[in-house]
Amino acid sequence: MLPISAELTYGLERIAAFLQDVDSIYDIVWARDPETGRVTKYGDVRLADELQLSVYNFEMADVEKTWKHFELYEAECKALIEQYSVLTKDREIPALPEERGRTGHPYRARFPLLAAYELCLKCSHLFNILDARGAISVTERVGVIARVRALAVGIAKAWVDQQKSEPDSTKEEPEPAAEKKQASKLSPVAS
Repeated sequence: MLPISAELTYGLERIAAFLQDVDSIYDIVWARDPETGRVTKYGDVRLADELQLSVYNFEMADVEKTWKHFELYEAECKALIEQYSVLTKDREIPALPEERGRTGHPYRARFPLLAAYELCLKCSHLFNILDARGAISVTERVGVIARVRALAVGIAKAWVDQQKSEPDSTKEEPEPAAEKKQASKLSPVAS
């Protein structure tokens, strides 16, 4: 899978803090009332969330239960990836009863890979909680990250395959009249 992607570790809050030239994300202007000019800041909206979730993540999350959740989500994610793999190996899969007579294989196109992705994200989040609780040793950390990465890679490969297998329906469907009308009003940008 080329090119290799990278993670940006600066979230929107840090970018907004930079753009607004404030030292704390809690000072970011979240909204401004157009009539009164009253400012609502990020801290007004999100500080309570941050405090409560920090207490949970760093102090109260049950480590044993969190590991169980991680293992359950990981197993479910792996099962979905495996089911998709089996589906793609058998090119002659009969259509579901309500889909007989249609061309292609709609079940492949609607296979819940996004659900597998959600489960992978949950594993990543649970890893962060376990890490915050100090429940993962330095040597274990690499292995757990590799487990989450393996899920993400499996999902990414399956998703690419799924996108390739979907028919290009945009070429077959006529353009809606409203879009034709709008398109005729637009002029090309001069270069």
